[in-house]
Amino acid sequence: MEWHSELPDGRAVAIRRRGEDWVVACGQAQACSENLDVALARAIRADSDVIGHAEEIHYAGWVRGLAEELDGR
Repeated sequence: MEWHSELPDGRAVAIRRRGEDWVVACGQAQACSENLDVALARAIRADSDVIGHAEEIHYAGWVRGLAEELDGR
């Protein structure tokens, strides 16, 4: 199954489950982890387009909220 969402600044994020891992794509970056918030944070940080905006937007709260929502499914 795959989910799609947007970062607070409007950038697209694709999230899918692969076995025990979460795989997150953000822009040109992709990250995976058994922990969804870790995969989300890694993909956001790795996306070079987002790095310049990272201090302007509070991504940690957004990541936690989305991870809680999807982890419960």
